[in-house]
Amino acid sequence: MTEAQIQDIYSRLDTLTQKVSSLELLTGTIGTSQVAIAQILTVQSQHTEILNSHTQILNNHTADLSQLKSDVGEILRILRDRNGGSGL
Repeated sequence: MTEAQIQDIYSRLDTLTQKVSSLELLTGTIGTSQVAIAQILTVQSQHTEILNSHTQILNNHTADLSQLKSDVGEILRILRDRNGGSGL
């Protein structure tokens, strides 16, 4: 094997080593990104569950408030009827 062939092999090995290092770095970056994305999706899912829970509570309170308004309206109507419509 000539000196030029040996140098060519070393050059190709260096190039291959650089590509492998670059690939390792890229793989690490992708892995880190995937972990971050998974964490974001988990937090988003938790927030969605909390939002849905709060929405249900709000809907319940809205229904309660509507019923309360109806009840107060009925009480006022009864009071007006008892007082001859004077509202007192």
